[in-house]
Amino acid sequence: MMKRTVLLSLAGAVVLAASVTTTVVVFQDDDVTVSAVCVPIMDTDRDKAGIADNVAVVTAWEQSEAARGSDGEQRVTVQVRVDEVLKGSLPKTLPIDQTAGDTARPEVEQQPLVPGHRYVLGVPNAQPENGAPGPGRWAFFATSADGAQLETARKRWTDAIAHQNPKRIDPACEDTTYTP
Repeated sequence: MMKRTVLLSLAGAVVLAASVTTTVVVFQDDDVTVSAVCVPIMDTDRDKAGIADNVAVVTAWEQSEAARGSDGEQRVTVQVRVDEVLKGSLPKTLPIDQTAGDTARPEVEQQPLVPGHRYVLGVPNAQPENGAPGPGRWAFFATSADGAQLETARKRWTDAIAHQNPKRIDPACEDTTYTP
């Protein structure tokens, strides 16, 4: 029985190795681009403030139905009203995309935007294809600013902006792109 298990394990390893090689060949023959992009360090509020081109107190007011994006993920768009700009320049309203069913991710201070609630958002600038710069459709961070939390959130992010860190990338990370 032990001999049979070892032989089956070896056979499985050979099949797996062949599959990986085949996959690489398939990707090399197709017109595919593979990219690994380094993300900025966002350990502190000062890091987050330094990354975000725009920081604002916003109120979420309308959410679209979930739709599949070009990346295959289910997404919703939440329209937000910009109540107060703390950094940068934003229009009075802004669409923010998020994955449908997003849950709070405390490790990066990302909360799903719920209509009727107030948040502080860090929004990057994007370059649409027409060349006109403007805010992106996603947020680096979203922290609650409802009710009594508003003054605390405003002070927290105003202080972070006043002492923001320059954008930093983990020095061990390298951006790579491969197009066969």
